[in-house]
Amino acid sequence: MSAGLQHYLDVAQRFQAEQAETAPLWLRALREEGLAQLSRQGFPTPRHEDWKYTDVAPIVSRGFAPVGAGRSVDLKARVEQLALPGPRLVFVDGRHSPELSSLEGLYEGVTVKSLRVAVREDAEALEAVLGRRARAEAHPFTALNAALLEEGAFVQVRPGAVAPSPVQLFFLASGAGAAPVLASPRIVVVAGENSEAALVELYAGVEGGASFTNAVTEVVLGDNARLHHYKLQAEPDAAFHLASLHARLSRDSSLTSHAFALGGALARNEVYSVFAGEGGECVLNGLYVGHGTQHLDNRTDLDHAVPRCTSRELYKGVLDDRARGTFHGRVLVRQDAQRTDASQTNRNLLLSEEALVDTRPQLEILADDVKCAHGAAVGRLDEQALFYLRARGIPRAEAERLLTYAFASEVVGAVKLEPLRARVEQLLAGRLPGGARREVGA
Repeated sequence: MSAGLQHYLDVAQRFQAEQAETAPLWLRALREEGLAQLSRQGFPTPRHEDWKYTDVAPIVSRGFAPVGAGRSVDLKARVEQLALPGPRLVFVDGRHSPELSSLEGLYEGVTVKSLRVAVREDAEALEAVLGRRARAEAHPFTALNAALLEEGAFVQVRPGAVAPSPVQLFFLASGAGAAPVLASPRIVVVAGENSEAALVELYAGVEGGASFTNAVTEVVLGDNARLHHYKLQAEPDAAFHLASLHARLSRDSSLTSHAFALGGALARNEVYSVFAGEGGECVLNGLYVGHGTQHLDNRTDLDHAVPRCTSRELYKGVLDDRARGTFHGRVLVRQDAQRTDASQTNRNLLLSEEALVDTRPQLEILADDVKCAHGAAVGRLDEQALFYLRARGIPRAEAERLLTYAFASEVVGAVKLEPLRARVEQLLAGRLPGGARREVGA
């Protein structure tokens, strides 16, 4: 057993021993299963097929650990910079911050609580869904998250409720202290039948100490429920970020996900979606923009388990300097999933000779009455388009900037929340050729 794995096992064992007397039995069982699975699986290496292009050794060897409950950091001004109109929960270094959070304006059909509070107040509802979609045995980092289950958010949307404002979840790394900080948020979203809501996950931070965010989001949609999910990851370039979204779609339900990966030394974003009822629709849009030596990894897995469901995927990557991006998309159409309509597209733009991308779109079709397509492309800026712009007096740097933004704008333009779209555009401007590098909130 490596020293790195032993460190995380020791951290989890100490945490579980400290929490043993106060945790309900069902939560203790989830934590213990996570610890057992992590010990059994160990951390992946590039020899594992799913991690062939992503080496997590820098995370394993750094010795990240959760911060104590008594830590206090003043980030009020930072939160005000980030906030969109509407209710929000704020977490600093993985711990809920009531003083920075505000649920003012929360729609009456929506309940939002920190996971710690929900364990006490909504134990029955939470027990029915927590750990059901994101199972510890499926993934070593999901197992680590389960082993340290304590904090996060619980969002419930009442059947028939249509929430006018998005629920915002902010996860901030303070950069305070010398020790490398581990945050393990677990987000649980339950949307009742005929409901509609929007959820924003925002990950940011302050330059300073090293941080590792290991986030897991579980989504359960009732019949004809609709969830618009937005994720903006713009942590400092020295941060590490691993996250997964696990969704179950019921009959005629709809999940639309917009994921933006702009920060982090190493960031991996995974989406797993299962169609459990006919007529479901899943739309996945993603944009990853890397510079320097950033490594941005994207994995999607759509399981068409029942007939007459639709999925659409569009992921785009923009990579400069020596950045590396990966995309691995899998669409599984099971034998009984007739009348499936699925498309998957990954396009990448390389802005330097040293930038690199690995793309693996994948279809597994076991049914015969389907409409499925997939494709991938990797290229550079169009020299003819650059010549056209320069012939009209536009300097080359600005021409490259305009063409790069045009490439990315298809994904950015799909964001319906105008304040969030403006925030993404601002951050993207700082990542394009010639732009000053910006953190979120700058």
